[in-house]
Amino acid sequence: MADYIKRPPIRNLAEVLATTGGIGLLPIMPGSWCSIVVALPALFVVSTLEQLQLAYAIAAVLFCVAGFWSVPRIQKEWGSDPSVVVIDEAIGMSIVFLFPAASSGWVMWCTSLFLFRLFDVRKPWPISVINNRTEAWAVLADDVVAALFTGIAVQLIATALMVLGIAVPPQIGW
Repeated sequence: MADYIKRPPIRNLAEVLATTGGIGLLPIMPGSWCSIVVALPALFVVSTLEQLQLAYAIAAVLFCVAGFWSVPRIQKEWGSDPSVVVIDEAIGMSIVFLFPAASSGWVMWCTSLFLFRLFDVRKPWPISVINNRTEAWAVLADDVVAALFTGIAVQLIATALMVLGIAVPPQIGW
């Protein structure tokens, strides 16, 4: 909370992008809020799985470009990995929803969101190794790896549930 009180207001485009439109300035759980905002279309937008994956692929690329441009520009003043930088969570959640099981219903949506935040916060190996670096690319890369861990875990969970006859195959517009 003390970090939030010391934060200057957003002054330029780099700060707008790195904070994902100011979400990073929220005083409590800015990374979780950004993850939820990015994940919401997967829950509420009715489309085909292919359209949803295409939209999230485009979003991931755009967030990556914006992150690679903005993060180095704000690190000088805000530190190597400040909590206000949440564009990395936007990249991560976009990658999570490239995995079909992540959008196969509200239970798997919640599971995806929970697992991504768990991997992002707890930082198991090799995420912890990447997180220990101070370069701008590492700020983004640890969330990319957390997203890949999440996507694989969600796919395995969905597969196990289908084998057990508990769940149905992924589908959009339920």
